[in-house]
Amino acid sequence: MSIKQLKPDLWRLDVRVWKSGKQYRQRQTLQGGKKAAEALYAELLKELREQAKNGPRSLTVTTFKDIIEYYLERNPVDKDSSFYFDRLKNDLGGIRIDDIRERFDRYLLLLRRTKAKNTDHFLSNSTINRFIAWSKAAVNCAVRAGLIEKNPLQHFQKLPSRARDRMLSDDEKKKLLEAVQREAPQIYPIVLFSLLVPCRRGELTTLKRTDYNMVTNTIHIPAERTKMKRACIKPVPDCLVDYMRSVPVESEYLFYRRDWRGRYLPIGDFRGAWKKCLESAGILNYRFHDQRRVAYTDLLLAGNAPHIVMQVSGHATDMSKVYFGRNELLAAKSLHFGSKPYTSTVHLEAVTA
Repeated sequence: MSIKQLKPDLWRLDVRVWKSGKQYRQRQTLQGGKKAAEALYAELLKELREQAKNGPRSLTVTTFKDIIEYYLERNPVDKDSSFYFDRLKNDLGGIRIDDIRERFDRYLLLLRRTKAKNTDHFLSNSTINRFIAWSKAAVNCAVRAGLIEKNPLQHFQKLPSRARDRMLSDDEKKKLLEAVQREAPQIYPIVLFSLLVPCRRGELTTLKRTDYNMVTNTIHIPAERTKMKRACIKPVPDCLVDYMRSVPVESEYLFYRRDWRGRYLPIGDFRGAWKKCLESAGILNYRFHDQRRVAYTDLLLAGNAPHIVMQVSGHATDMSKVYFGRNELLAAKSLHFGSKPYTSTVHLEAVTA
């Protein structure tokens, strides 16, 4: 049995069956406990033995759409990732496997000339890299299953990209919160919370009123509503305790809005209000997801241990060296100089004398 533990709740399964000198193989990763990994291993082993017994799969794939659908049947993806698969099926779904390499090269050139609808900017290299990564993952899945001989996309490399490192100064934070209170007060609680506690937008907009625990003053996010499919507990800052405890019972959601009829509705997609607030505050090149990085870094600067901040943020890996180290100003300000005998105040007169 080949089950390797990559992280406390992440497992890699490598299942192999040999028959008549031919190897049948399946490799998958699983988020969960050891028993779930063993159960999945047994299921894959049974499937491979059946495949070895009956010969090659009767399932055939002829188009790129067939490969994507085969992958999605065996690897459920989150809502954000499904966007890329839907786009790939619409744009390249009808292409035959024999022609996909040439067409994919032209497709990447087209993506680099495409502008995002919400920003009117050209797609970033990071976004294009996701199209490449998901395409290669789908084709690799078909290769492992024996549906095709080799991956025609294996030689496509990711484009050079740089992780975002946009931070907010204390003055910008103040201006942002003032603009939100002035332009869109209905989103002020969710903006303030995301500025103090590292979260994803999707986690916050789906929070139910019952997810808040008044006794422990924490918010529990179930595993099915997190990107990593792992439950997470968020602390509630003191400045938001009164808000959390005063959410009306008529509201199902923790962060809500009211329509013109007075009905309580989920906060929903507030990108328009967010953009208006940024323009009012005069803040450029800043996204709502950047709040997560700002909150993460501020918690580190406050003296919290990196592993504790990682647990609260819901990251799968320790991001302290990434978030904290990328902002040179914060790193420089957090550096402490020890007491040295030659340390003294230098006056301008002494230097120019």
